[in-house]
Amino acid sequence: MHSNFSMRTLFVGGAVLLGVLAACSDTRSITTAPSGALGFGANFAKPTLTNVPRGTMRFPVAGALPSANPANDSIVVTLNTADSLSAGSVYVAWAANDSATKFWRLTGDLTVSRVDTTTSRTGDPLITPTTTTRLGVSSWAVGGSNVLSRFRASRVSAAGLTSTDTIGVILLSIESGAVGAVPSNVRFAWGRRSEATASQTNLRFGAFAPRIANQFVFANNGAVTITPRGRLEVRNGVIVVIDSNYFRPPTGFFYALHAVKVDSLSNRPIDTLYLGRRTSPYPERISLYTADVDSTISPVIVASQNVILAMNNRASADTLPKAGNPPFKEFGFVNVTLQNKAAPEGRMGASIVMQATLPPSIRGR
Repeated sequence: MHSNFSMRTLFVGGAVLLGVLAACSDTRSITTAPSGALGFGANFAKPTLTNVPRGTMRFPVAGALPSANPANDSIVVTLNTADSLSAGSVYVAWAANDSATKFWRLTGDLTVSRVDTTTSRTGDPLITPTTTTRLGVSSWAVGGSNVLSRFRASRVSAAGLTSTDTIGVILLSIESGAVGAVPSNVRFAWGRRSEATASQTNLRFGAFAPRIANQFVFANNGAVTITPRGRLEVRNGVIVVIDSNYFRPPTGFFYALHAVKVDSLSNRPIDTLYLGRRTSPYPERISLYTADVDSTISPVIVASQNVILAMNNRASADTLPKAGNPPFKEFGFVNVTLQNKAAPEGRMGASIVMQATLPPSIRGR
């Protein structure tokens, strides 16, 4: 009886041991013997030049006093690297009093300077500047990473603005549809006379508010004060991005991901691949498209500090025809971009907030 019990025990124990050994076969990944597809990672870094909208605002010299010659009291706005807008949306310039309770829509002359760079047969850069001037405009929609717009107006060109009105604020708004008597809520760029030196101040980009204490400055003349951080991994044709510590987008903007295809010889960008809108972390992955106006969509948004604590994205090459085969071959970069909601979605905007360089194992294999 005892002997039979021992044999049964041995048999059962042996079966358990075989089961354990089977579980540890070469198809199971362990620390010393990993298996499965290789993953390749890269860290994100903040570009030297983010191309966030920047520029200057110049006030009339006699802005706070009755003007002796209103026609010569120039209001000059320069706007650099703002995106081109979709049909039906425009940029509009406004003058306002100190408390931003009275607004005057400005009409003036617009000069658009564009610089295109190509490469000669010998590999040398060919720079082609183009300048276009339009007179008597009250809105425009042109922009781009290589475009500088200069808008010049005066007191007499603004309906209702008299020689005795004080001009304490100049701001730019984005208008979709008919333009009303006051700017829309997308008041993305501005300058205050109280912050000006010699009648000129840097353009503030963000979300304007009548009181300085309530405004949100994303960048001052292109300089973003927050530094995000993050990392991506490419494995089995899937890109996973995990990053954190971003400013909330200004009203009218959202974050997106783009992969950039480059020429294998010159490393120059030749195409882009839209990887989608940013989302909150796994497992919820809630779209953060409305994070500019809604801080309740996800607990990762800290409204009081205008900060997004964490973001995450997952993009699979089998749903992206332009990803190529092998997936992402010759794609050199992945960019986190700040996109204008009034611009065509899917087209990479000028503002690159963070960038990761894909390793040779991905781009060149």
